[in-house]
Parts: sequence; C-alpha cells; structure tokens
Amino acid sequence: MLGACDPAAALTLLQGEDALNEYCFNTHRISHLFCQTCGIESFGRGVGPDGSEMAAINVRRLDGVDLFALKPHPFDGGSL
Repeated sequence: MLGACDPAAALTLLQGEDALNEYCFNTHRISHLFCQTCGIESFGRGVGPDGSEMAAINVRRLDGVDLFALKPHPFDGGSL
C-alpha cells in the first residue's frame, strides 16, 4: 500500500549521485534527476499536495523488478 510508507525517507541512493543532472519542468515543483550517461530519469523528488516530501522512482531502473508482474493503478496527476 503506497500510503503506508514514506517514499522520500525510503529512498537510499547507494552510488552514482555524481552522474545525475537535475531538471525542473514547468512549475519547478519536482526535481527530476537524469543520468548524465544514458539520459534515463532515475527518480524525482518534490513535495506532495499535503506538504510532505515525496519521491517518485522509475521502477524500470531497479534490478530484479519484473514489470509484467506489476499491477499499475491509474493516476490523474492533472487533477492535483
């Protein structure tokens, strides 16, 4: 359950921080972090609608994750 954990506190970057570039789109509310080598957005950091720190992690970049085993839930970010 997503609401049961704190994604910002649970995110621990073990290596590669020096290879990340930050970019902020549009309202600059989310810090998108991209790999300088391959250009993939690894994760983003920001503040949620309730004011708490949040992290959005690109699961495609995690070792051992079977994307086809995941059950995605629709999310309407435009309505925030």
